Amino acid sequence: MLQKPKTNESMSQKFLITVLSVSTTTFLLGGLASYWVGRQLSPPVASQETTAAPAAKRGGPQAQLVRVGSIHRETITPVRTLVGDLIAVRRATIATEVAGKIVELPVDEGSNVIAGKTRLARVDDTWTKLEEDKIATQIAEQKATLEFERTDLRRYEDMLKHNAVSLSEAEQKRSLIEGLEAALEQHKVMLREAHERDSRLDIFAPFNGSVVAKLAEVGEYLTIGSPIVEIVSNGRIDARIMVPEESLALVRVGDSLDLLIDSLGIELKGEVASINSQGSVGSRTFPVRIAMDDQDGTLLPGMGVSAFVPIKRESTELLVPRDAVLRKPDESTIWILQQKDAAPADAVAASNAKPIAAPNWTAHPIPVRVVSHTRDSYAIAAVRKVDRPRLEPGVQVVTEGLERLVPGSRVKVDLDTSELAAVPGTYRTGQQKSDRDQ
Repeated sequence: MLQKPKTNESMSQKFLITVLSVSTTTFLLGGLASYWVGRQLSPPVASQETTAAPAAKRGGPQAQLVRVGSIHRETITPVRTLVGDLIAVRRATIATEVAGKIVELPVDEGSNVIAGKTRLARVDDTWTKLEEDKIATQIAEQKATLEFERTDLRRYEDMLKHNAVSLSEAEQKRSLIEGLEAALEQHKVMLREAHERDSRLDIFAPFNGSVVAKLAEVGEYLTIGSPIVEIVSNGRIDARIMVPEESLALVRVGDSLDLLIDSLGIELKGEVASINSQGSVGSRTFPVRIAMDDQDGTLLPGMGVSAFVPIKRESTELLVPRDAVLRKPDESTIWILQQKDAAPADAVAASNAKPIAAPNWTAHPIPVRVVSHTRDSYAIAAVRKVDRPRLEPGVQVVTEGLERLVPGSRVKVDLDTSELAAVPGTYRTGQQKSDRDQ
């Protein structure tokens, strides 16, 4: 009776152990099977990396299209740009020399005038004509009186021979005749004066030019000296610039200077006409006038002009195109081209080398100092000593598209030399404008 319960308890323990063993084995076999299936379905890690590499390559940045110039060494005369104004050689306010009412004023502001031919105004001649007639009548009357007195004098002289009149009476007659002759000459002068006033009723231009101000109107009564119009000369026009005292020694009367009319983009040469010896104490500058042709009236007084004035004697410098320099208040920068994966020392090309038009170039910024400049180039020097070997004649520098570059950018050189045209929403280089820029 006591052995039977023990047998049942032992069998229960064996059954429980068996169930746990089977469950554990089944769990382990399921895990192994899942791992094997996963390995069969997933690609190798190396294949994933190989596949990802081309994808990353396809998604990488594209080469930027740029235009380039080159560094070269040249002997130059450094210049500085001075801003001035165009001024007329001659300016005059034309006034009337005769009092009267204006009956004609055929010119207006902007009218071209020719010296001695273009009538600026005409004054009413009514009172002048009446004055001429009045004086002419007085002269005729005085001539008749004088003729009578001369005849009477001859009679007095005959009577004096016979002692019919006294000598004093004859002298009084001679004095009277002399007074009449003097009065006659005076009236003749008055008549010539009237004729001269009459000739000046028509007011003509004193020199070739154009009307810049109209100071009277038809119907106005003007006194002597009243202004009518203001005119300025044409043909020659002068640029007036203020030259600093340190550059004044390099400018001489007769020198030829390059000029740029800012608003019109006209480039021309002018000749130094005069240097004013009275300078400005505050700015230490001296007025210099540069004569030039007004290009058939295209250049007008008041326009802005830039003059390129030498600042020192000739010197040999490293030059780059002006468009290659990004100028900022703190420092200036140029972008040089290096072949991709090439050492910096290999970036120096031969002076006659040409850039390869394939996208195997990278652009790198170089801080530089602008030493001086000419009209088309900047003379530069490296700011850092380590950059000096990289700035040599023949090195290619970016001139178009440098605003879009970041250090190490891959670039493609555009060999097209035609001028870039600006399109709406972009800069001339093609860079897209931001909302802030627009």
